[in-house]
Amino acid sequence: MTFAQRRTALVAVVLFLLAATFWLLLHMSSPDLANERYSFSGIVDHWQQGSNLTSGGCSNAALALASSQELLLDHPLRRKNIAVASQFGYHFDVYMALVWSLETVLRRHGSGSDVRIRIFAQPFYYGFRDIVAKLDLFRGTYHPHEQFMEAITGETGDGAIDLIVIGTCEVDLPNWHSDLLAAWDARDQDHKFKVACIVHNVPDRRWQVHISDWAQRDSLRLIAISEHVQRTFQLENDQHAESSDPAVYSAGYQHIQVDTHPPVLDIPDLPDKPLNRTLSKAVIQGTFQSLRRDYTGFFSDMITSLHEDPAAWGYQPLDGRESFLPDPRSSDPAFQLYLVGSGWIDIPPELTYMVNIYRDLDYSEFYSVVADMDVVVPAFSEFTYYTMQASSTVAMAVELDVPILATARFRQAHSYTDDDRAIVTRPAAMREVAALKALRTRDAESFLRSDPSGRGRTLGDIPPLRDAVQHMVDEGFVRKKDEVRAYKEGVWRRNREFAARLLTDM
Repeated sequence: MTFAQRRTALVAVVLFLLAATFWLLLHMSSPDLANERYSFSGIVDHWQQGSNLTSGGCSNAALALASSQELLLDHPLRRKNIAVASQFGYHFDVYMALVWSLETVLRRHGSGSDVRIRIFAQPFYYGFRDIVAKLDLFRGTYHPHEQFMEAITGETGDGAIDLIVIGTCEVDLPNWHSDLLAAWDARDQDHKFKVACIVHNVPDRRWQVHISDWAQRDSLRLIAISEHVQRTFQLENDQHAESSDPAVYSAGYQHIQVDTHPPVLDIPDLPDKPLNRTLSKAVIQGTFQSLRRDYTGFFSDMITSLHEDPAAWGYQPLDGRESFLPDPRSSDPAFQLYLVGSGWIDIPPELTYMVNIYRDLDYSEFYSVVADMDVVVPAFSEFTYYTMQASSTVAMAVELDVPILATARFRQAHSYTDDDRAIVTRPAAMREVAALKALRTRDAESFLRSDPSGRGRTLGDIPPLRDAVQHMVDEGFVRKKDEVRAYKEGVWRRNREFAARLLTDM
């Protein structure tokens, strides 16, 4: 191409860009712009769902624009009078996160005296009522759970409760099933209610005998708190739908909608942590039971690593003592492991100065302790956490801006965390203690030179494993606050979109 041709092409490009800019400015005030808002939000949302995102991301300004122009409802509001009910003394942080999403949608799109949400539950323990008020999650009214059925049967015409959110399906539905079913049958066709049941654990079958009654009435919707539980329920429903038993296949299992709503709240005043810090604080959160968390395996791996290289963790050699002691000469803070949960647990004497135990914290204390961590270690001891059972640990880590040290399998199971801004991805062959050491020292050579199987070949001899380890070390564990915020905006947007579908029967 000659110089003259290149110059002509450049001029043409400039003229095209000027024309496009003029067209965009001209149409910014067009009434049709409202029809474009949902598409723009969807583009940003699709970008955020990518499974290979780096720690870079969309700016807060762009996300704020998408949020401000969000068109949540493109179908008529069908559910306006909502009851959230639970007799269970826990999981209120789960169903109140859904209430927050529902309230957000209703505040933007609902109006009139018949638009309201009521809570029928036990008192919120551990100071969670204060959290609800501080975060402005809910502006409706609270009632004892004993008044729930009276509210259902007391008003059955216009203005009656038309959507019931059951806080914990496994506990609550068996207790209310018969009365709710009778109330549903007693209403005329124009005033039937829907039941949206929050599920936590697929193997808990006690309540599932009632599913067919609600499925036949096309009045049940299941809500999981993570995608892997949603997928397993969908698979089981599909299997029931093709059962050879007429009592099962005639119930309409295929048509039961199953959705996911991760219970991630917008916790304010999270700490600003130095970007150049050394990994020195990790937390395992959950009930102190080895059936749920592999405390025994983690402790054993840590003691072995301390014997091999105590300085890497900021400790002195054991030298005949019962416990490893922090090394005051270390240039980095000694590594500390925090156990936050409930129950009792025995700590090996070698780890006396490393392990810190926090029991039965209220929510504000819990947020303060966990938000100060560098990483959350799931330490799952059961593979059901990847297929059958949800863990609130995951949502709590996300809402507190603490990255989770986890595998690719974890990311695939808990799909809403499948983002480098939420996860520090360790190779499955690299156990959690080895990954923590590599992240702390920024060096994984001791791991790569090891031969745990005794086959005569090191782990570093596996090229994809070496590459994955190096990628983990290079990416590190530190995440920028604004980028994590942008990631969470995507989670909240998808939650609001689900709430909109729930309110419109879509």
